[in-house]
Amino acid sequence: MPPITRPHILFGPDTPDPMQLETAVSARSQSRYCYRFPDLAMNDRVGCFAGTTPAETFARLKAFEEDSRTPLGVLPAMPMRLPPVYTYFGQFVNHDISAPVGDVITRPDKPKAVEVIVSTEPPGLDRARRATAETILKHFVNEQADPLSLDSLYGEGPDSADPKTRKLYEADGKRFRLGVTRREDDQVFLDIQKDPGLVYRETGARDIVRADGTPLIADHRNDENLVVSQLHLALVLFHNKAIGRLEGKFATAKECFAAARQLVTLHYHWLILHDFLRNLLSRSALATPWGERPPTKLAPRAVPLEFTTAAFRFGHSMVGAFYDFNANFSRGAYLGPEGASLQQLFDFTTHKNMGQGGAKTLQLPDHWVIDWDRMTRATGAGTIGGAEKIDLTFAPDMLNAMGMKHAVEHGSILFRNLMRGFHRRIPFGQVLAAEYGLDPLEADDIRAALPDGHIDGPQSKTLREVAADLGMLRETPAWLYFLCEARQLEGGERVGPAASQIIADTIVGLMQHMPTSILNFCGGTWHPRHSPLKDGDDDGLTSIRKLLMFAVKDTHI
Repeated sequence: MPPITRPHILFGPDTPDPMQLETAVSARSQSRYCYRFPDLAMNDRVGCFAGTTPAETFARLKAFEEDSRTPLGVLPAMPMRLPPVYTYFGQFVNHDISAPVGDVITRPDKPKAVEVIVSTEPPGLDRARRATAETILKHFVNEQADPLSLDSLYGEGPDSADPKTRKLYEADGKRFRLGVTRREDDQVFLDIQKDPGLVYRETGARDIVRADGTPLIADHRNDENLVVSQLHLALVLFHNKAIGRLEGKFATAKECFAAARQLVTLHYHWLILHDFLRNLLSRSALATPWGERPPTKLAPRAVPLEFTTAAFRFGHSMVGAFYDFNANFSRGAYLGPEGASLQQLFDFTTHKNMGQGGAKTLQLPDHWVIDWDRMTRATGAGTIGGAEKIDLTFAPDMLNAMGMKHAVEHGSILFRNLMRGFHRRIPFGQVLAAEYGLDPLEADDIRAALPDGHIDGPQSKTLREVAADLGMLRETPAWLYFLCEARQLEGGERVGPAASQIIADTIVGLMQHMPTSILNFCGGTWHPRHSPLKDGDDDGLTSIRKLLMFAVKDTHI
């Protein structure tokens, strides 16, 4: 992120007189991954079941995934207290922290392949060999140059040398370009025996720009489903509103853009620490105020693989099968009486061209605009549209690789998460818990957290019995362990204590190294009440709900 060397009076209390903001576009295009516990990752036996070779451990993990498909696919929904926006805000944050690049590297001069696994589309996950920790860290890089600096929203900014990045912005060098939703042809509704006149439309609602089969956004992953796409759009609108409040106070477009980006980033960091994490992490990890947590030994901009591979992947469990999405897709609604399905949310993206064929790239139809009031209000939790509990219950479509190419080749979410942990040399969850001085879950706890369904009919073994036979009750892959931990210790309402510590260490550690983060800006005293962007509440935009509602208000054309 372009650094701002002097604070501005608009953003905080008791700051110096306004000074010219100095900006510089960073030349860094990538950052690195690391291990939170490098000594564990370098152990040849890390992540291997007792008495097994890496290949035998791989075989056990694959067997568990295959046996889990039926038990995990028939479980009832388990809504939690939080609305679904937390699921997708977490996805946005994950994209802003981590964009992994690294694939299978084969050396023809060697008898065995040297493999670095995996990228976001991971061929090679069915390979039983894995690289050393040193090789992984050398070849596995993070395309987010400055994690948590909103690179996923801004890219390198309007002054980027990349013409594709410059296309994100208006000619004024300050505002994002915006698209407009379209009115769907009446015939589309007539074909499904629906009256077009009864469809609720958000005429003139904004959309991200879509052209040539591509969303014009900095991180294309933020258009892989409709909710995260609309969340990205809301932050685009929020930035443009920040420009509107600030542009008369700066001499140049460059200074104004830098100030707006800083302001948006401060709001974003506030929401991460004081809404998202405050509502989802274990209370034991929240006992120490954010600004008082001891510094980690992690290098600046380095993201631990224990975080991105296991601890922060709890959101997959929070995905629901249906959502109270808007007036057209909610319980009893005219078009979608069950709500908006997960499949539909993946279809209404640029990649799927709004679920339609043809060469012309389509904008979002105006009857599919998200209603943030429905998706963020607490009254929706516990009914249709609430986030799902953090456990081993998955929406059926989440067990498939929805929204990704070659789904059959890549396998299910469960398969990919288990294999990522194996190939990236992540220790078992019990080991990571012990590193934090926590009492690991007992075998009975893991057993109780697993679904008790049969793998192939009533005469077959249960998934709990399979896990016991494979040795997974006492040595549990970290991602699976963290879901069990959330289920047993937090009732599925929060992330468990070990995963929470890794998440807090990572996010706070990244912010501690950022001079312009909310922990460092104005001595860590910034609060949304200091912002010029407010909704009428003197305390400011203190929640995800408040910010999203403010961002989209009065933005139709």
